[in-house]
Order: sequence, then C-alpha cells, then structure tokens
Amino acid sequence: MRVCSAKQMQEAEQALITSGTSALELMEEAASGIADAILQHFPSPGLCIAYLGKGNNAGDAVTILRILQDHGWEIGIRSAWPEEMWSDLLLEQYHTLHPKPQHIHQVAIPRHKQTILLDGLLGTSTRGELSSELGLLCSEINYLRSQYACVRVVAIDVPSGVHPDTGIPALDSVEADFTGCIGTVKCGLLEDTATLHVGRIWPIPLTGLTPQSLHATKVSGSTMLSPFLAPRPYDDYKNRKGHVGIIAGSRGMLGAARLCSEAALRAGAGLVTVHALEEDYPILSAIMPPEIMVSPIRSYHDIDIKKFSAFLIGPGLGRIQSENREAIRIILSLGTPVVLDADGLNMVAEEKWRLGKHVLATPHPGEMASLLPHITPMSSRAEIIDQFCQEHDAAVIYKGARSLITQHNQPLYYNISGGPAMATAGQGDVLAGVCAGWCAQGESPLVAGVLSAFLCGRASEIALSNLQSTEQTFTAGDTIKFLPQAIISTGQLCY
Repeated sequence: MRVCSAKQMQEAEQALITSGTSALELMEEAASGIADAILQHFPSPGLCIAYLGKGNNAGDAVTILRILQDHGWEIGIRSAWPEEMWSDLLLEQYHTLHPKPQHIHQVAIPRHKQTILLDGLLGTSTRGELSSELGLLCSEINYLRSQYACVRVVAIDVPSGVHPDTGIPALDSVEADFTGCIGTVKCGLLEDTATLHVGRIWPIPLTGLTPQSLHATKVSGSTMLSPFLAPRPYDDYKNRKGHVGIIAGSRGMLGAARLCSEAALRAGAGLVTVHALEEDYPILSAIMPPEIMVSPIRSYHDIDIKKFSAFLIGPGLGRIQSENREAIRIILSLGTPVVLDADGLNMVAEEKWRLGKHVLATPHPGEMASLLPHITPMSSRAEIIDQFCQEHDAAVIYKGARSLITQHNQPLYYNISGGPAMATAGQGDVLAGVCAGWCAQGESPLVAGVLSAFLCGRASEIALSNLQSTEQTFTAGDTIKFLPQAIISTGQLCY
C-alpha cells in the first residue's frame, strides 16, 4: 500500500468525489474493509463499542457497527457529543442501525466475551493536544485496554491523538492494537514515536484512489506478496527447490540449529543440511527432525560449499574461532546467497567486513549497534537502516516492532504483520531459517526478507486468532507450526 501525508490523502479523496464517487460510497467501502479485517482476526462474535466523535471518522465507526451487527456481534456507542452535534453523514449511517445500539455512559466489560473498542473519535483530524472531552474518552479506552485481557482496541485510519504526518502523540493518545489505514498509510504512523499507539496496521484500499505517495517507503501486505506463493509446477522436485547449508548451534545453544533448519524446510527448501562440529554432532543429530541432514565436520573448511544454493550462518553459533572465520569469509566471497544472523553478524562486526548484495542480514537493535558503533542513540530506526545501506550492499531486516526491510537503492519496506507475542526466544532463528528457505528457491535476498518477515508475523496472528495460543504462551516453535496456515491465508487476506 502507498504511504502519503494526510493532505495528499484528502486531495485524492476529493478527486474521487469530484469524479462521481460519493462520500457515502467511500465510507461504505472503508468500513467494509475494516469490518472484514476484524472478522478475520476475531472470527467469533463478541461485543464492539464504538467511541464516536461527530464527523466522518465516527460515520466509519457506525458503519462498521452495522456490519458487525449483521454478523452476530453485540454493539454499543460511547459518544463524545450529543446527536444534535453529529454531522449529517454520521446521522445518516446511524439511522441504518436496527435495532439502535445502547448509548453507553459507563462502560462495563464482560469478562467472558471478546470486546473491541472502536476508536472513531478523530482520525486524521488530530492536530495538537486533545480537547477535554476527547482526552477523557481516549484515557478511558487506554484504561480499559490495560485492565481487561479480553479487550482489544481498533483505531480507524489514525489513532486519536497521533499526528498523521509527524507521528507525534498528544497526551492521552489512544493506544491501539490495530489501525485500519484507509486508502493509504499516513506517513506519521510509521514513525518510531507512533509505534506504541498504532499497533498492527491493516491496509484498507479504496477503489480508484490514486494519491501521490512517498515512493521510497512501502508497507508489505498480502496483495504484494501473494504472487510469490503461487502453485509450483506439477513436475517440481527437491533439487529444483534448492539446498540450504546451515552453520548454526553450539554447546548450550543447539536448539537454535534445530529451529532455523526446520524453518528453512517449512519455507519450501528442497534439502537442508546442518553442519555440526564433531564434538556437537552426537547431540545435534539426536534432536534433528528426520527430514534434515546433519553432516559432521572437523572445521568449516570441510564443508562442500559448491553443493548449496543458499547458506544460513549464525544462529546459536557462539564465538567463532579464527580458522573457522576464514572459512566463513570464503563462503561470503562466493556470491551464493547467504543469510547472516546472530553470532554471524557479531563476527562481521568484529572483522569489519563489507557485506555484498547476495547477503541478507537480520540484526536486532543490539547487533545493529555492533555493526554501526558510530550511530548516535537518538537516531531513528529509518536513519539507522539507511546508514547500514550506505556501508553495505546487503539486504537487511532490522528486527523489532514493525521490522524494516531494505537494500541499497531499494524501497524501505515496513513489515505490518505480527505483534508482541513474538517477543520470545528463538523467533529470530525461525525468521532466519525461513529467509534461507526462500533464498534457496531463487528469491532475491530482499524479496526473501520481505516475504519471510510477513509470513512469520502472520503465523503468530493465526495462532492467536484461532485461540491456539496467547501473547504470553506463543513460542518460536509455534511460528513454525502455523507457517503453513500463514502461507495459505496470505492469498486470502483482505488487508
């Protein structure tokens, strides 16, 4: 989806209306998209309470209530102003509700039922501090979210209080779990200052909308990625799907080798071989799934590097001895796709190697700080990843909430899937393995990075929405378990 300013979006909407599309039609399409996203994330009917301002953002919220009501949801309204102050379009949509929802003056959350608090207070109208009426309701939304496990917050277009262009939040700005971005993603929502308030972005397209955009910035989504998940040729076979060579795991961290190798296989690689130093071989071979080959070696110089179509180096590897570092340097010099993670990146930082365009680096903030020790602590994530691309030709996934993926002279992609459930050990190992699996199948490091980050995040969303896990219990193994459903669902998503 495109990324643009609030003004660019308003101009594009006005152009649509001038061409003959009515404001009501736009509202219906936008609300339908957000309602569909809610129904996909929360398949069992629950309670939805819409917090309303008095303009079109509130009209969107009321329209969403009508659609959810048709799907068996209970609905309610919490309004900042009386009905006589509402806009004509909001009133028109409100009168389509049958039966009319209760106007709630004191919210009571039913603990046994999924509850959505729908932020329809301001949208892109946020400028500066919130009025007392709106600030009170925003504070209430945040309080209820913090007190009840069954409550999730969905913001319409922009969380109320967050500036759509700068991302700077006003005091008491809504902290949403999901934000349905209508037509485009407003550029401020991708700023580091907005991340806590925006949550998971749902891109909601509008037919015929053609705004000007920030061409160097994109958000990854199902529409962009589904072509890479097309059916395979009927006469395909394992050698055509690539062979991943893995250098990972060490005493005390052998589980990392299992996670990344199984993830590479689940991502579609035809063959996966893990290389185990002789002292680790008995344990590593015992814990590996039977589909994964384990090759004992005395040193990394023993690896038959010509047989592999991609390498993964680093997860759980520990400190690498100088002889083995030279072997890895040779692998990096060949031009074969290489995914570098964890201790592989730490080694690159110590050796001060420049990474070529055939490499995909997957650093978290600590590893990035080692790679770029001269970066100031006040730098934004976008500035940091830009600096990485000035010093390396490699593609990079800068991991974190809404991971950033890019490469020198390529667009900056923001990954929108996943959430805080993934803040757990081993997720980086799984992501690196999925990346290696796609590289082995012939995808470029950049495409592999964008695709893998989205699929791993999507796997966590499926586990949570199907009530197969929770934010507290989700594990890296669960990401692998739900990866097939993530691949299937990506071609079916409406966002």
